[in-house]
Amino acid sequence: MADLFGTPRKGPSPQALHFSYEKAGLTLDNQPVPWNAEAVLVEASLRLPPAGPRTRDDFALRLGGAGGFEHRPELLRTGEGGTEAHLFFRLPVPDRTAQVELFWRERSLGQMTLPVLSRDDFQKGVQLQLPTLSVRLSGQTLACQTFVGSQCQGLVASALIQASSSLVPIVDLGLRVELRPEKAQAEAIADVAVALSSTQLRGKQALVATMLPKPRRQGVFLVTWFLEGRALAVQRIKAISDKKFLRSLRISTTRFVLQGVEGSLAVARYLPPHEDILRVGPCFLVCSSEAGMAGLCKLHVTGLGTGKAAFALQEHEVLITDGPTPFIPGTLDVEDLADLEGFELRHKEGAIGVLPLVPVPTARFDSEGGYKSPQAFAWSPLAEEQLHDRLSRLLGDGNGHI
Repeated sequence: MADLFGTPRKGPSPQALHFSYEKAGLTLDNQPVPWNAEAVLVEASLRLPPAGPRTRDDFALRLGGAGGFEHRPELLRTGEGGTEAHLFFRLPVPDRTAQVELFWRERSLGQMTLPVLSRDDFQKGVQLQLPTLSVRLSGQTLACQTFVGSQCQGLVASALIQASSSLVPIVDLGLRVELRPEKAQAEAIADVAVALSSTQLRGKQALVATMLPKPRRQGVFLVTWFLEGRALAVQRIKAISDKKFLRSLRISTTRFVLQGVEGSLAVARYLPPHEDILRVGPCFLVCSSEAGMAGLCKLHVTGLGTGKAAFALQEHEVLITDGPTPFIPGTLDVEDLADLEGFELRHKEGAIGVLPLVPVPTARFDSEGGYKSPQAFAWSPLAEEQLHDRLSRLLGDGNGHI
C-alpha cells in the first residue's frame, strides 16, 4: 500500500499512535486528557527499512494541525534487529480537543485526535450515588437517620462517587463533607476532606467514606457532600435524648419460644397444651417509632403473677432500629408457668408491653344482638393478632364469633 502512494522505500512506515497523560503520579492510557493533567505522552510505533533513519531529529509531532507547534521526540528506542522503533513525545495539555500529526522530515506518517476534558464537562459527569450516614455505637456501625446523642461515638459518611472518565482530576477539586446544624446560619461543626487512593483514582467509580465527629447536642443536622463548592448531596440526621428514645419503643408482635419433649425448638404465635412442651420462653419483637432509628437499650422480662412480679429474666442490651428486633431472654420449665399470668417487657424507665399466658376472652352475640362482656383483660399485640384473625374468619364464614 505504501508503494502505491509513492512512499520511498528508505523511509519509515507507521504502525500505531498511542497517547496517555500524567497526573498525581499516575499514567493513564486511552482516556480523555483532563484540563489539569501535568503532561500528555504520545508514543509512535514505526517499522524501519534496512539502513533507515536512526536519529530522532528527523521526526516531529505537530500539535493543532497545519501551522501548529512542532515537538521533537524525547526518546527514540529501536528494537532488536533495528527494524522497529518507538518514539516518545511529551506535550503540554491543549486548551481543547486537537489533532496531532506525526512527520518524518516533510512526510506525514499518521495523525490522531487528542480529546481534552474541560473542567465543566468533568464536573457535570460527576455523580454521587447511595450517600449513607452511619453511627458508631459500642463497636458497631449502623446506617441510620436518627440516633441517641449520648450513645454516639462518631458518624461515618459514605457514598459511591463516579465520573464519565477516571476520577484522577478530582484531586484538585476538593471533595469534602460538611456537618452543620440544620438551623439557618449555624456554623459548621466539621469540614472534612475526602482523599482517594491511587487505585480509586484510576477507576471511574469509587466507594469513599470519612469519619465525622459526634454532635455535642441534640437536634437535626445536615451532612453535605461538596465538590469545589458545588453540593452533590445533602442528608438529614437527628440526634435525640435517651428518654425520647425509650418513649419511642414499641412491641410490633410477640411469640412463644417452645422446647418440645424431643428437644426441638420452635416459635409459635399461641401457647400449645403444656403436655406437649418442656420449656417456654417469651419472644418480643421490639422496634422504635422514630424513622431510621439506631440505639442501644437494656431490656429485661418480668414474669407477672397474681398482683406482683414473680421473677425477672436476665437483662440484655439490644440494638433497636425502626424494624422489628427479636428479644429472647431465655426459657422456663413449663411447670413454672402455673402461677404466671404473662411476661412483661421492661426497660429502666418502665414497661413496654405484655405477653399474656391466659387465653384471650371471647365475646359471644346472642339472638337479640347483645353480647356478654368478657372479664377484664390486658390488651397486647398477641390479642391484636387474634382479633384480626377472628374478624377475618367472621367475615369469611359468618360463624358469629369475634
